[in-house]
Amino acid sequence: MATRRIKNRLITAVTVQLLSTMAAGLVWPASDAGRSAADFLMIGQGARAAALGGAYTAMSSDATAAHWNPAGLSGLENAAVALGHFAWYQDITVEQLGVGLPLGEKLVGGVTATYVNYGQIDGYDINGVASGDLVAYDWVGGFSVAATLTESFSAGVTAKYVNQRLDDVSGSALAFDLGARFETSSLAFGAAIVNLGGQMKFDQSSEKLPAAARFGGMVRTFDGAIITSLDIEQRFEGDLTIRQGLELGFSDRYFLRAGYDYLPAQDGRRLATGMSLGGGLRLSIAEIDYAFTPNDKSTSEDLHRFTLTFQFAGK
Repeated sequence: MATRRIKNRLITAVTVQLLSTMAAGLVWPASDAGRSAADFLMIGQGARAAALGGAYTAMSSDATAAHWNPAGLSGLENAAVALGHFAWYQDITVEQLGVGLPLGEKLVGGVTATYVNYGQIDGYDINGVASGDLVAYDWVGGFSVAATLTESFSAGVTAKYVNQRLDDVSGSALAFDLGARFETSSLAFGAAIVNLGGQMKFDQSSEKLPAAARFGGMVRTFDGAIITSLDIEQRFEGDLTIRQGLELGFSDRYFLRAGYDYLPAQDGRRLATGMSLGGGLRLSIAEIDYAFTPNDKSTSEDLHRFTLTFQFAGK
């Protein structure tokens, strides 16, 4: 009986890993090299960033910055809350939260969270007999702080708790993100190292987190009416990814966006490239952003993302 329980737990742990790997493909192409747990951590946050192909390390200066580059939170002058929703394949949904709150003249705090719900999963024992529905989900929650060190340079850090669960088997870990950002009136550069920390532990097994280094640049022209961005991301256990984004702004109210991500190591493969499109509408206290990925790499279906951001004016 004990042996059967051990086998069941091993099967369940493997399934958790497969679900996590599948979640990583919700937005970005999965790497062929290296293995890690909690790959859902690499799901980008925010429809604006998704429409720009994920080229957001230098651009991030809004409520979602805690996910991309915690130093970007320093660009917030007022409190902001971003709510994101993401429906993928069958019953899988992704809910996201980003919060930024100025704590002083040169200090900004933030909260970031992502919840992946895999919907209803039929459970079976090792003999193939139905054992009822299984509960499966992944989530991460973190707290960030960013400091403006000079007029142009800022730095930030995020501490987060990661959890994955499938029925009665779960794994958890603590992780950290570090970021820096340099910005002038016409350009910005950003760098971040994400998902540093311990290993995800599932019973007696453990896996590394999907740690990665990101470097990005952004150029503003025509008083910010045209913004171009470029990101290079290298996963510690995986391939290099290049991302590009373009945003056109009209009256600082209406926005059109396009992005492209590319894996040089998988050149020539259909699943190695991806294009995204989107737009945004900025109102007095809120901004609505939308991203569209035609013929999504993971499912060959069209993918839609929405983010609603609220801005709260200071005193």
